[in-house]
Amino acid sequence: MRLRACLTALVAAPALALGGCASTPEEGFTPIPRAEAPYFDPLVFFDGESTGRGELSKVFSGTVPVRVESTGRMLRPGVLELVQVVTEGDKEPRTRRWEIREAGEGRWEGTLTDADGPVELYAKGNLLTIQYRMDGNYDVTQRLTLAPDGRSAYNELKVELLGATVAVLAEEIVKG
Repeated sequence: MRLRACLTALVAAPALALGGCASTPEEGFTPIPRAEAPYFDPLVFFDGESTGRGELSKVFSGTVPVRVESTGRMLRPGVLELVQVVTEGDKEPRTRRWEIREAGEGRWEGTLTDADGPVELYAKGNLLTIQYRMDGNYDVTQRLTLAPDGRSAYNELKVELLGATVAVLAEEIVKG
């Protein structure tokens, strides 16, 4: 037990010291103001083709461009499958899969190949919040804000370890 506490302290100290190092890129990304309308329904927005372009800032490796090609399709009423091909900097593209299903008024649940456990989604007006945990106890929170035309969204994703932000993605997602 004492060894576990020492190891936790050794891991936590550097993460906490770097907590302010990963931040949202300053240029090229304008967040969309929050509003009650249009309502952000992920089953509607992600049905079909969309493309995301942004910048990922990581504490230990700097900032790289990110491109996400997405294809969503309804598996059955109330259930969406979303397949994404993610290209991060010079890395080989990787594919990840979501399954999102209605769970009540303004709520959805799902699975994601990157997640270690369930994915939770909540909508309030044009703001959609997505939360899940990744392997290694990284907590991920995404806040997507739908544009007034309903055809694009601004995504800010934060990855935290032991309460410290270790990565931030700022992305614009456009349908079609």
